[in-house]
Amino acid sequence: MTLALAVEKDELVVDVPEHPPVRLPLAGEGRASTLLIFGYPGRGRTRYGLAVLDESGLVMLEAPGSRSKRAVKAFAAENGLEFEFRAFDTPQHARVALARRSPRWRAVTWRRAPAPLPRLRVPGVRSLRPPLSSPKVWWREQLLYVLMWAVLAYGAVFVTLVLLNLTETRADVTRGMGPLGIAALVLAALTVAGAVVVVGVGRRRSRNQTVQGRVLRREGQPHCRLVVVHGRLLLETARRTRELDASELLLYSAESGVTGLMVGGDLFHLPGRWDAEDVERFATGNDLGLEIRALTRDEYLDLTTRAKDAVP
Repeated sequence: MTLALAVEKDELVVDVPEHPPVRLPLAGEGRASTLLIFGYPGRGRTRYGLAVLDESGLVMLEAPGSRSKRAVKAFAAENGLEFEFRAFDTPQHARVALARRSPRWRAVTWRRAPAPLPRLRVPGVRSLRPPLSSPKVWWREQLLYVLMWAVLAYGAVFVTLVLLNLTETRADVTRGMGPLGIAALVLAALTVAGAVVVVGVGRRRSRNQTVQGRVLRREGQPHCRLVVVHGRLLLETARRTRELDASELLLYSAESGVTGLMVGGDLFHLPGRWDAEDVERFATGNDLGLEIRALTRDEYLDLTTRAKDAVP
């Protein structure tokens, strides 16, 4: 995927086909100062990206993909910018560095957009392991999932058979619409109605989980949320679910306008917008310690540097 850099009227213009042009200042406080090409080990290969840093080393923009170091270095020298190449030892180190957002931070990505319709998902990692405290609840949950998928599969087969029967022009439709055919249509209609109800209940349950303090979501992109299931604190992103051994949360806001959440002291850094009321409700409902602090710029730089991992 292509990415074009240009300078127009003391602004660095980053043009990506999937996004409107991003304009970053080249003068004044919080200006773009460095073009960083970074790499970190991925699954089977090294992954690369380009980041724009301000004068404090905070990330103003990050875009994945490999680019010519020679071309980026020449562009930086021509326009009075610094150039840096950084190879991170682990993906964790890369995530921690990229999560140190500038007040002018902008996300640029060309990952596939989410599906317009909700997708039915099988139980994730959080449901595949029985808890030590309440195994009966876990088994009940598994049975519910199995029954849901069985009913949907059964109904899909019936709908297919009925449609094939009705569209077969050579067959006598009235002959096939005896008691068994009528029962099939009724069952198919009930199955479709049941699927609609399941989707509606799922959406309502998702809203209730936030209100009841069982789920805490980060606003905006990329998607990220904290979930407590059977006493385990889980961090869910678009790619994976991991369990966190943490008992405290820190909701911070820096003088520059940057906000975020620290989990377990300096265990995990989750930058972005978090609703303060939702965070307080989540912490209270799950016996987690909560601290809300306003950080100076130096405190923010120190805190985000000490993080063990992050979700940029």
